[in-house]
Amino acid sequence: MLISDALLKAYTFAVFIYLSENYRIFDFTSQDPVTWLLFFFAVDLCYYAFHRMAHEINILWGAHVGHHQSEEYNLTTALRQSAFQYGFSWVFYLPLAILGCPPAVFLVLFVLLKIYQFWLHTQAVQRVPVLEGIFSTPSSHRVHHAKNPIYVDRNYGGTLVIWDRMFSTWQAELTSEPCHYGTTLPLNTLNPIKANFQHWTMLAKDSLHTRSWRNKIGLWFKSTGWRPEDCRKQSYVKKPLQKTGCAVRKKYDPQVGTMTKIYSGFSLLCIVLVAMMFIFLAPTLPAITLTLGTMTMVYGLVVINDFLEGKTRFAILEIARLPIMFWLASTLWFSTSTSHIVDTIVMNKSPAQVLAYASSPALWSDWHSKSSTVYVDSMQPLKQGDTFEEDIQTALGQNNLIWQVVESSDERWIAHAENQTNGASIKLQYRVRALGGNTEFERTLDYTLPNAALVAINALYFKSQVEIKSEKALERLRIAIEQKLP
Repeated sequence: MLISDALLKAYTFAVFIYLSENYRIFDFTSQDPVTWLLFFFAVDLCYYAFHRMAHEINILWGAHVGHHQSEEYNLTTALRQSAFQYGFSWVFYLPLAILGCPPAVFLVLFVLLKIYQFWLHTQAVQRVPVLEGIFSTPSSHRVHHAKNPIYVDRNYGGTLVIWDRMFSTWQAELTSEPCHYGTTLPLNTLNPIKANFQHWTMLAKDSLHTRSWRNKIGLWFKSTGWRPEDCRKQSYVKKPLQKTGCAVRKKYDPQVGTMTKIYSGFSLLCIVLVAMMFIFLAPTLPAITLTLGTMTMVYGLVVINDFLEGKTRFAILEIARLPIMFWLASTLWFSTSTSHIVDTIVMNKSPAQVLAYASSPALWSDWHSKSSTVYVDSMQPLKQGDTFEEDIQTALGQNNLIWQVVESSDERWIAHAENQTNGASIKLQYRVRALGGNTEFERTLDYTLPNAALVAINALYFKSQVEIKSEKALERLRIAIEQKLP
């Protein structure tokens, strides 16, 4: 699911932004509390609409069923999501863009909705006073996951269940009817490929078998559980996947030896670590790496789950899979990522004065908070070919940089640096332009990080901090220049 999201979300969110910028009907601002309150309800209603349709339409159920196949019900169930669900669900939120929901507001509310749903997947919390019947709770969501006939297709709400009450899909958990979990048609495998394609496989077989051309296409959009008359007695599936519910049955629980569990656990840990790098780097990776990476990780999951089912049909292929995983891990680890930050400010001094001051590294510590010590003999501007060292203070401690000036002119000054502490490379450019009686000063910072760990930390924290500090540094530069220069 995470691999699929990494490949899809950036592009689908771009559609939301495009509609918001070009076709919105109303103008809402993220600074207005009314915006957040209104779209909190709107996002939750859109989630209800998709969630209900995902249970009621065949093709959408195939994209959602993975979340319901688990015959256990605990916090891991919240993380068990179908790989292809987001490929359909994002469309249901596009009306919010047209209504004027700011993209940042939607993103925050969408993430909060998903986070809220995590704690619902537990049997450890019983009924919650006051919240029951208004907000989704573990009790109401247990009903949603149960396959008891009385509970099937109920309680679709994400954060709120007021929509279930309004649209007649509400059902309280009954003490007389304990929930039992899973889908009407059991999965009976740990194979992630079969899990994600279970329902679609049945639909595809029905499409091939039915004689009616109308049904070959129409069955994908019929209600969940509907099958052509000439397919209902076929041996490849004996009953609908999820419509009427079923009685309690024995859980699927294959038993394997301790060494198999240890090997599978270690292999899974490796895949998780590689997948984390893959997800962070996905937007920058070439198509061949995206393809091979996805295939390698998914195949690894198939092999692991095969072992946990006591099967050894792929054992010999581990000789090839392990080196490929090592190649993928090393490729991802040493993938670089460049951040580009541009800031501009206007000063009331001449371009020559401004550029001369900014290109004098001995003065950097006066206006740049990260620069703690600059090792340079001259207080004057440095010219092309000059080199110097600098110590900068970061959140990870002190770093040492070796700089070389590669260009100096009346309008531009460029220097490159290599970070001796973490291996990052930096390009710093100052550009000045006369603007009436003032000077427009532009500072461009490009820094390339050498490994996935730093790329991830940069994406989560560093870049936003560097952007803030860069803006503040230019303001301090303006003050320093206007106070110290005649």
